[in-house]
Amino acid sequence: MPSRRRPKSSPASQSGTQQAGTQLSDAQRFAQSLKDSEEADRRAKQAVADAKAEAERAKAAALEEASRLERAQQAHQRAVEMVKEAKRTGRGRAEADAAWRDAKADLLELETGTRPAWAARPVEAADTDAAERAEEAESAAVDDQDEAAEVD
Repeated sequence: MPSRRRPKSSPASQSGTQQAGTQLSDAQRFAQSLKDSEEADRRAKQAVADAKAEAERAKAAALEEASRLERAQQAHQRAVEMVKEAKRTGRGRAEADAAWRDAKADLLELETGTRPAWAARPVEAADTDAAERAEEAESAAVDDQDEAAEVD
């Protein structure tokens, strides 16, 4: 009696279909690999450009800081000369001392990062602080009025 089993398909036809599927996935993997590589290259170039831009900003900031320090040193030296001249002539001593104190305070602030306790705040900063306090008080008053209106 003949066997009722189904005949097996030939192994050559099975391997051909498997290779086509594998080649397609290999091609897809290769394409994805290329995309990933291009993206990595783009990110590396962007990182280099960002680092270069940051270095330029840091350099500009350092040059500006050095320039401010040099101007403060020159102003201090001029103030010292004014004090010497005032002592020699006996005139303008108070103005020369005030100029020296301001110049010294500015110089110390640039060198240390904090203004000395004995130094008065610069006029611009004092005006700005006063304006900010006035705005905050005005804003608080408006907020209080709004809250009172909501309660009623």
